[in-house]
Amino acid sequence: MNRSTQWILATAILGTLGLGGLVRTVYATQSKPAVATITQHHTNTQIAEASDGDGEVPDDVEEQQEAARLQPLAKITPQQAKQAAEAAQGGTASRVTLDNEDGNLVYTAIIGQTEVAVDAGNGKVLYTENMNQEDDANEATRPRSSIQVPYTDAEDDNDANGDR
Repeated sequence: MNRSTQWILATAILGTLGLGGLVRTVYATQSKPAVATITQHHTNTQIAEASDGDGEVPDDVEEQQEAARLQPLAKITPQQAKQAAEAAQGGTASRVTLDNEDGNLVYTAIIGQTEVAVDAGNGKVLYTENMNQEDDANEATRPRSSIQVPYTDAEDDNDANGDR
């Protein structure tokens, strides 16, 4: 074989190996975001799988979906809300959730039998309430949070449809 043929074959072989490596790299980096996207979003299939067979989504799944939708609006983290609630009430919070309470974006921390509402915008404690003595009349006088969101009450919708 002459020298030019050797150069052409060597270039073709190296080019093929380089192209194969490039393709591997591209496909390897593309697969990682697809997995992250799948784990961050609920698909209709995942919701259907979470259903108890009657077509309704369990409350805990609905709460997680609502919290995920509201999280970008919050200015403080759940950890900051937990610290504020524990400092105001004393004790250790067993659970902290992000909720839309009558159009107010609040973190609700459970400490013993007490529910502590923390403003998701500035971290101030808005009110505390004994979970065994909820008072609907008292709700109208509660302070509003610094972040307002459209109020939708799925429980009222369920009651109107006779689902309860």
